[in-house]
Order: sequence, then C-alpha cells, then structure tokens
Amino acid sequence: MPEKLLTIQEAARILGLAEEEVKRLVDIGEIPAYKVGGTFLRFRREHIDAIRKEVEEFESKEHEGLEVKDAGGAAGTAHPYTDLEREIKRREPLVSQYDYTFLERLKDLWYFKDFYIISTLLIVIVIYIIMQ
Repeated sequence: MPEKLLTIQEAARILGLAEEEVKRLVDIGEIPAYKVGGTFLRFRREHIDAIRKEVEEFESKEHEGLEVKDAGGAAGTAHPYTDLEREIKRREPLVSQYDYTFLERLKDLWYFKDFYIISTLLIVIVIYIIMQ
C-alpha cells in the first residue's frame, strides 16, 4: 500500500507547532513539502519524524549545556555551539528533498479534485446525450 502523505494539520500536530509556523518553515526551506494543485501542502511522514527527532535531540543537548556564571555571579547554561555553528546547523537540511513522481501527483490530483473531475465528466456525457 502506498504511503499516505501528511496534511499541514497533521504535520503541525506532530511537530507541536501552529499551522502558520509550519507554512513559514516550508517557505524558508526548513521543512521539505510538496504542493498539490499549486495550493495544498503535503509532507512525507519520514521527513516530519526526522525533523521532530532532530529537534528533540537538539533540545535535550541544549538542556545539558555547560553551567557558567555571569559577571553578577548568577548561574546559567551556555550552549556548546558557537553562534556560527548554530547558524550553520539551522540552515542545513534535515532530510534530503524527495522527488515527487508523476503518479503521486496524479493520485493527489484525484484525491483533491475528484468531485470536479466526476462532475465535468457527467456534464460532458449529459451534453453528448442531449446533442444526439
């Protein structure tokens, strides 16, 4: 059975983000997504799981940061990465981009536009019958 692509709502729920934040991350290239019909975003489950796993690992490492004291003597945590390393890490893709095949596009077209396709066919058939 072919793998089901996730909707934006499902991806947002899995990542624990708002839908608008997921759309923003797709726009800047942080999350790989596929547009269906030019408007509907779809996501592969393995991509979303990889992103969630990397975020969880990053957050767990961040909480295990080095303890330091500032000039006032207050204790805090310092992230082990430098600012440049964090910027590079933020920009590198989490998973490789997947090529969206013609068959998958066709399946998504049918899934989202089936009503319009069937309606158009019925109208054409009715017009053909009337013209006979």
